Amino acid sequence: MGRSDSGSGMRVAALGIALLAGTVAALAQTTPYDFTGHWTGSATQTGKSPVTLAADFTTGTVPKTFTGTLTATSDMTSTCTAKGRQKRHQKVRIVLNPCDDGSHIVLSGKLDTTAQPTITGHFARVEKGKVKRGTFTLARGASPSGAFLDDPERSAP
Repeated sequence: MGRSDSGSGMRVAALGIALLAGTVAALAQTTPYDFTGHWTGSATQTGKSPVTLAADFTTGTVPKTFTGTLTATSDMTSTCTAKGRQKRHQKVRIVLNPCDDGSHIVLSGKLDTTAQPTITGHFARVEKGKVKRGTFTLARGASPSGAFLDDPERSAP
């Protein structure tokens, strides 16, 4: 009479599940990006004209974090302390608090690390208990005017 060895089948299944779980965990981890440097761009609040942004970031004390300052310039200039964190799937969250105009701002975006690294997303600005929303783009190493170097129509003369 033949004997069925179900123990080896269970071991193969358990090994397959362990390999799959390890692969998924490895894919979910994000390689830390170095945000250090000068970033420029713009932000547009719903119903308002665009604001020029300039930021200087340095690496934080914990992996995937960074700190620095962000300055927004339109008819007046506002400077904020920035604390940022890289999350899974190239998502980035930057908290701007305190700002010298009394507001608190949270930027949530996606990091694109191609030829010209950019962070693009949306923001929420709280000032005097009111929330204002809009979109923003920051590009690493872009021209001081906030224009993108790879877009001739938007670059400075």
